[in-house]
Amino acid sequence: MAFVVELVFRGNETDRLSFGEAHRAYWKRMSARGILLGGGPWRDGTGEFLVCEAPDRRTLLRVLYADPYAQAQVIGELRVREWNAVMGHVVLAGLERSTGGAGTHERIRGGAPAPVTPPAPPGAREELTAHERRIATMMLDGLTNKQIAESFTVSTRAVELHITRIYRKLDIRRRAQLAAAIDRFEAALAC
Repeated sequence: MAFVVELVFRGNETDRLSFGEAHRAYWKRMSARGILLGGGPWRDGTGEFLVCEAPDRRTLLRVLYADPYAQAQVIGELRVREWNAVMGHVVLAGLERSTGGAGTHERIRGGAPAPVTPPAPPGAREELTAHERRIATMMLDGLTNKQIAESFTVSTRAVELHITRIYRKLDIRRRAQLAAAIDRFEAALAC
Protein backbone atom coordinates (compact mmCIF):
# COMPACT_ATOMS: atom_id res chain seq x y z
CA MET A 1 0.00 0.00 0.00
CA ALA A 2 1.42 3.40 -0.94
CA PHE A 3 1.31 6.43 1.34
CA VAL A 4 2.16 10.10 1.01
CA VAL A 5 3.66 11.56 4.19
CA GLU A 6 4.08 15.23 5.04
CA LEU A 7 6.46 16.14 7.85
CA VAL A 8 6.20 19.70 9.17
CA PHE A 9 9.19 20.71 11.28
CA ARG A 10 9.07 22.62 14.52
CA GLY A 11 11.80 24.54 16.26
CA ASN A 12 14.71 26.22 14.60
CA GLU A 13 17.10 24.97 11.93
CA THR A 14 19.80 24.24 14.54
CA ASP A 15 17.62 21.46 16.00
CA ARG A 16 17.24 19.88 12.56
CA LEU A 17 20.96 20.17 11.81
CA SER A 18 21.96 18.27 14.94
CA PHE A 19 19.83 15.26 13.90
CA GLY A 20 19.99 15.78 10.12
CA GLU A 21 22.69 13.22 9.34
CA ALA A 22 20.97 10.50 11.41
CA HIS A 23 17.64 11.38 9.75
CA ARG A 24 19.12 11.08 6.23
CA ALA A 25 20.93 7.82 7.08
CA TYR A 26 17.69 6.38 8.51
CA TRP A 27 15.71 7.15 5.35
CA LYS A 28 18.48 5.78 3.12
CA ARG A 29 18.10 2.49 5.00
CA MET A 30 14.32 2.67 4.54
CA SER A 31 14.85 3.28 0.83
CA ALA A 32 17.10 0.23 0.56
CA ARG A 33 14.34 -1.81 2.25
CA GLY A 34 11.79 -0.56 -0.33
CA ILE A 35 9.80 1.48 2.19
CA LEU A 36 10.84 4.95 1.01
CA LEU A 37 9.99 5.33 -2.67
CA GLY A 38 10.87 9.01 -3.04
CA GLY A 39 10.49 12.48 -1.63
CA GLY A 40 12.54 15.34 -0.34
CA PRO A 41 12.54 18.61 1.58
CA TRP A 42 10.17 21.45 0.87
CA ARG A 43 11.82 24.34 -0.93
CA ASP A 44 11.43 26.64 2.09
CA GLY A 45 13.02 24.03 4.41
CA THR A 46 10.06 23.85 6.81
CA GLY A 47 9.16 20.24 6.09
CA GLU A 48 9.52 17.15 3.94
CA PHE A 49 7.38 15.14 1.57
CA LEU A 50 7.82 11.34 1.48
CA VAL A 51 6.24 8.63 -0.66
CA CYS A 52 6.36 5.33 1.19
CA GLU A 53 5.19 1.78 0.70
CA ALA A 54 4.17 -0.38 3.66
CA PRO A 55 1.83 -3.32 4.19
CA ASP A 56 -0.48 -1.20 6.36
CA ARG A 57 -0.80 2.10 8.22
CA ARG A 58 0.38 0.66 11.54
CA THR A 59 3.66 -0.55 10.02
CA LEU A 60 4.21 2.83 8.38
CA LEU A 61 3.60 4.64 11.67
CA ARG A 62 6.19 2.46 13.41
CA VAL A 63 8.68 3.42 10.69
CA LEU A 64 7.82 7.12 10.99
CA TYR A 65 8.07 7.16 14.79
CA ALA A 66 11.51 5.49 14.62
CA ASP A 67 12.84 8.42 12.52
CA PRO A 68 15.52 10.32 14.50
CA TYR A 69 13.61 13.57 13.83
CA ALA A 70 10.46 12.08 15.41
CA GLN A 71 12.40 10.78 18.40
CA ALA A 72 14.04 14.18 18.90
CA GLN A 73 10.62 15.87 18.56
CA VAL A 74 11.78 17.94 15.58
CA ILE A 75 8.53 17.05 13.77
CA GLY A 76 5.68 19.33 14.78
CA GLU A 77 3.01 17.88 12.50
CA LEU A 78 2.78 14.60 10.66
CA ARG A 79 0.15 13.88 8.00
CA VAL A 80 -0.33 10.53 6.31
CA ARG A 81 -2.46 10.00 3.23
CA GLU A 82 -3.21 6.72 1.51
CA TRP A 83 -2.25 7.02 -2.11
CA ASN A 84 -4.78 5.47 -4.47
CA ALA A 85 -3.14 5.93 -7.86
CA VAL A 86 -5.63 6.23 -10.70
CA MET A 87 -3.62 7.13 -13.82
CA GLY A 88 -0.11 7.12 -15.17
CA HIS A 89 2.43 4.70 -16.59
CA VAL A 90 1.59 1.22 -17.77
CA VAL A 91 3.71 -1.21 -15.79
CA LEU A 92 4.60 -4.91 -15.78
CA ALA A 93 1.26 -6.23 -14.61
CA GLY A 94 -0.48 -4.35 -17.44
CA LEU A 95 -2.23 -2.06 -14.97
CA GLU A 96 -2.17 1.71 -14.97
CA ARG A 97 -0.45 3.33 -12.00
CA SER A 98 0.11 6.94 -11.23
CA THR A 99 3.08 9.16 -10.65
CA GLY A 100 0.56 11.33 -8.83
CA GLY A 101 -2.89 10.67 -7.50
CA ALA A 102 -5.58 11.46 -5.05
CA GLY A 103 -5.94 9.79 -1.71
CA THR A 104 -7.92 10.13 1.44
CA HIS A 105 -6.49 12.91 3.59
CA GLU A 106 -6.48 12.12 7.27
CA ARG A 107 -4.46 12.83 10.36
CA ILE A 108 -2.40 10.02 11.89
CA ARG A 109 -5.09 8.82 14.28
CA GLY A 110 -7.88 8.77 11.64
CA GLY A 111 -9.38 5.59 10.23
CA ALA A 112 -8.11 4.19 6.96
CA PRO A 113 -10.27 3.22 3.98
CA ALA A 114 -9.85 -0.24 2.49
CA PRO A 115 -6.88 -0.41 0.11
CA VAL A 116 -7.30 -0.93 -3.61
CA THR A 117 -5.01 -3.85 -4.46
CA PRO A 118 -4.30 -4.67 -8.12
CA PRO A 119 -4.64 -8.35 -9.05
CA ALA A 120 -1.48 -10.43 -9.38
CA PRO A 121 -0.54 -11.49 -12.91
CA PRO A 122 -1.51 -15.10 -13.64
CA GLY A 123 1.37 -17.55 -13.46
CA ALA A 124 3.71 -15.12 -11.68
CA ARG A 125 6.17 -16.83 -9.35
CA GLU A 126 6.32 -13.83 -7.06
CA GLU A 127 4.62 -10.52 -7.74
CA LEU A 128 6.79 -7.45 -8.25
CA THR A 129 6.28 -4.69 -5.69
CA ALA A 130 5.08 -1.27 -6.86
CA HIS A 131 8.61 0.07 -6.38
CA GLU A 132 10.10 -2.76 -8.45
CA ARG A 133 7.55 -2.05 -11.22
CA ARG A 134 8.57 1.63 -11.19
CA ILE A 135 12.24 0.68 -11.49
CA ALA A 136 11.50 -1.79 -14.31
CA THR A 137 9.55 0.91 -16.17
CA MET A 138 12.48 3.30 -15.81
CA MET A 139 14.83 0.58 -17.10
CA LEU A 140 12.60 0.12 -20.16
CA ASP A 141 12.67 3.88 -20.67
CA GLY A 142 16.47 3.55 -21.04
CA LEU A 143 17.58 5.09 -17.74
CA THR A 144 20.89 3.91 -16.30
CA ASN A 145 21.17 2.55 -12.76
CA LYS A 146 22.78 5.83 -11.72
CA GLN A 147 19.91 7.89 -13.19
CA ILE A 148 17.33 5.69 -11.46
CA ALA A 149 19.22 6.05 -8.17
CA GLU A 150 19.32 9.84 -8.52
CA SER A 151 15.58 10.02 -9.22
CA PHE A 152 14.85 8.17 -5.95
CA THR A 153 17.71 9.83 -4.03
CA VAL A 154 19.26 6.48 -3.14
CA SER A 155 22.57 4.79 -3.82
CA THR A 156 23.30 2.99 -7.06
CA ARG A 157 23.82 -0.14 -4.95
CA ALA A 158 20.23 0.06 -3.66
CA VAL A 159 18.95 0.18 -7.26
CA GLU A 160 21.19 -2.76 -8.19
CA LEU A 161 19.68 -4.80 -5.35
CA HIS A 162 16.16 -4.02 -6.58
CA ILE A 163 17.13 -4.95 -10.14
CA THR A 164 18.56 -8.26 -8.89
CA ARG A 165 15.21 -9.01 -7.20
CA ILE A 166 13.33 -8.03 -10.38
CA TYR A 167 15.49 -10.38 -12.46
CA ARG A 168 14.98 -13.21 -9.96
CA LYS A 169 11.21 -12.75 -9.91
CA LEU A 170 10.98 -12.57 -13.71
CA ASP A 171 13.48 -15.43 -14.16
CA ILE A 172 15.80 -13.37 -16.38
CA ARG A 173 19.53 -12.60 -16.24
CA ARG A 174 20.05 -9.30 -18.03
CA ARG A 175 18.35 -6.02 -18.95
CA ALA A 176 17.88 -7.01 -22.59
CA GLN A 177 15.49 -9.78 -21.48
CA LEU A 178 13.22 -7.41 -19.56
CA ALA A 179 10.94 -6.43 -22.46
CA ALA A 180 10.35 -10.09 -23.36
CA ALA A 181 9.52 -10.88 -19.73
CA ILE A 182 6.95 -8.09 -19.74
CA ASP A 183 5.43 -9.50 -22.94
CA ARG A 184 5.05 -12.87 -21.16
CA PHE A 185 3.22 -11.17 -18.27
CA GLU A 186 0.90 -9.30 -20.67
CA ALA A 187 0.21 -12.51 -22.62
CA ALA A 188 -0.67 -14.29 -19.38
CA LEU A 189 -3.10 -11.50 -18.51
CA ALA A 190 -4.81 -11.78 -21.93
CA CYS A 191 -5.61 -15.50 -21.37
